[in-house]
Amino acid sequence: MSLDFQFDHLAFNTSADGDLQAALQTLLGVEPGPRPAFPFPGHWLYQGGQALVHLIEGEHTRFNHLALRTAHPASAVLERVRASGLPYQVAVLPQERVCQVFVSLPGGLVLELDCPLDRDDIGISHHYQHSTYAPV
Repeated sequence: MSLDFQFDHLAFNTSADGDLQAALQTLLGVEPGPRPAFPFPGHWLYQGGQALVHLIEGEHTRFNHLALRTAHPASAVLERVRASGLPYQVAVLPQERVCQVFVSLPGGLVLELDCPLDRDDIGISHHYQHSTYAPV
């Protein structure tokens, strides 16, 4: 069964100087917009109504993760992830009722799978309110 994922956003760690943000705004025409209340600094850049790039402030600029989203519930996504045997972390954005599953792929790539939270007992392994850094 396919879970029908669609592109959601790219995430980069970057310094606080704003150079990457300015370059992306000039190149892509993206604009700063609302961002969930993560306990670490960063910015979201939007194209139209879609968050396209998440910038996470850090010491060095590097690719952080690729995010995909699906309308399938978190329980179905987690069943597929668990069956894969790949390491993963689960976080929840409670106000949005969004489950974020961060899967570590071979070679160091991290894939964020965003899906609607359908149960409260999904086994959260990463709590943003207790952290000062992004989960990857």
